[in-house]
Amino acid sequence: MRKLVNKMIKYLKSVAHDYLFKIVKKEPEKFDAVKLACKELLDKDFYLERYPDIAAANADPLSHYIEYGFAEGRWPFSITSADAGLRIQKALEFDPLNSMAVKLNLMLTLSAPDLDTIRRGLAWYKAGVATPELIELHRQLIEESAVALLINRYWNSIKFSEMHSVLGEFLELLPESNQIKTALALCIFRLGRFEKAGKAFSELSEIPPVFEGLVSEAVMTIAEAKKVNIDLPCESQILLLDSSFPSKVSSFRYGEFKSYLEEIDECSIQVLPDNLSKYGEPLPFHAQVDQFRKVSGLASNRIRYFDTDFIGDPKVAYCVFLNLADYFYTQIGLPSAEHLLFTLYPGGGFNLNDGVSDQKLRRLCDNPKLSKIITTQNVSYRYLVEGGFCGPDRIQHIYGGIIPNIYTLDDHVPTAKSLDKPLDVCFVAQKYSATGAEKGYDVFVDIVKNFANSPDIRFHVVGGFDKNTIELGDIRNVTFYGTQSADFFDGFYTNMDLILSPNIHLSALDPSQPESFDGFPTTAVVEAGLKGVAVFLTDFKGMNFHLDGSDIFNEHEMKIIDRDPDSISQLINGYLSDREALMELGQNGRRAILREFSYEGQMRPRIELLNHYLSATS
Repeated sequence: MRKLVNKMIKYLKSVAHDYLFKIVKKEPEKFDAVKLACKELLDKDFYLERYPDIAAANADPLSHYIEYGFAEGRWPFSITSADAGLRIQKALEFDPLNSMAVKLNLMLTLSAPDLDTIRRGLAWYKAGVATPELIELHRQLIEESAVALLINRYWNSIKFSEMHSVLGEFLELLPESNQIKTALALCIFRLGRFEKAGKAFSELSEIPPVFEGLVSEAVMTIAEAKKVNIDLPCESQILLLDSSFPSKVSSFRYGEFKSYLEEIDECSIQVLPDNLSKYGEPLPFHAQVDQFRKVSGLASNRIRYFDTDFIGDPKVAYCVFLNLADYFYTQIGLPSAEHLLFTLYPGGGFNLNDGVSDQKLRRLCDNPKLSKIITTQNVSYRYLVEGGFCGPDRIQHIYGGIIPNIYTLDDHVPTAKSLDKPLDVCFVAQKYSATGAEKGYDVFVDIVKNFANSPDIRFHVVGGFDKNTIELGDIRNVTFYGTQSADFFDGFYTNMDLILSPNIHLSALDPSQPESFDGFPTTAVVEAGLKGVAVFLTDFKGMNFHLDGSDIFNEHEMKIIDRDPDSISQLINGYLSDREALMELGQNGRRAILREFSYEGQMRPRIELLNHYLSATS
């Protein structure tokens, strides 16, 4: 808004001056209408405060504005004031072509936060105001408004399908505008229409500087997609949608979607890949796909780069996480599929009591094609039902998550731990904030300090943390490994005795933040527990319960802790003198994880759910 205001000032003066000069000299009978319009526009207090020279001259604000200010292009009121729209409309009633009122009304409507107001502004302008001369006069404002529409809302919750329609209306006003054409091409790209977007980019005469980065990224994405989408898609009845498969960086998604592809012949997957290099993925997407096709033997047309125009005619569509469901099902409006399903995992845009998250959930639940939401935590289930998003009949609750590397493990085979070495304690988490406090890194550091340089205990940190994240001084019994790929952890956890996970929702530390939460337990904790690593973890949301109120894990399987470093240190200290008890805790935890996260407990009900909707009659 401020940027548009500042740029408008530069040319409003000449426009208003020319308009008033013509009326006074050539059409004096209309001058009274101009004066009445000026009276409606003028906010005297604002005018005097903004232009101290008028106040210093002790001039009457209205007389000055009518005689001089209007022609000089001075602002009669604040465009951000609550009554701005009313002032403009009253002025236009007296003088429908008043240049200041027209310009301000166009500015006010085109910079509105909602598309309906922008549409109304464009319709008003086209119907009763716009002439070729005026459109050219207002070119800068129209183009900048179209650019702002895309830039300011590029990643937010406005439907790209609706934005595409509105940008098309902008282009009707200025069909040769390269800025509007570029904005429209980027919107087509965000709609997942890669072939059409590529054609639109190729037809641009030049790329406006404001769009250079976005266009460059889009063009590279389209080129990457062409490497994968060599064959036309198969006519699958179940369409899986994701943003990381087949990368193993997100091991649970790899395991989940791989299982569907192996067990259900009628399904295929299309992926709109995130940049996973920052999480340790070494390969570009096309190389990941090539590698997966060779290992799995999967037909090339069953895994493709997502393209809206080439998704076939599926009966069922499925994805995970709120943000992806919002993108595919709401913003794009996935066509043809009769049944839409998704898993509402913690994270991925899902926060409690958060306006943006709630809006996405409401829109999804208002979609009659949304047949089922899978919840994995009791908190998520209760939030949907108690918040009135949907009834229990549209929810399937499957506690836990997908841990593919456990499906071949035997819960009767223990994982031995050496007792003749220092106790190895680890902390594993991605770093999303300055100190990682929401993951409990601050608590972990305090515990490290309590055992500083002890020969009986060693600490290990995996993730984006280092010795400078929180000052550790001369403490030497802690090792930092940085971010690691999935194949690192098998050997790592084999050597660990205890994993600490004192995490908490960020909003508890900073009330201004969304009320996000992790799954219980976190993926890192589960993977460590599978190696017989004893688990100490917090349960700040009361998630260690099934829907019927029974415990998921008992105190002999995992230790539920608070975030007090001293009490945790005392607990660890007790196990230092009883290493066998700690090893038993780890073995009990391992058997419990195998019980709760088995293939039959996790994948089987998901596969049956997809098959149910595949065979359901319309």
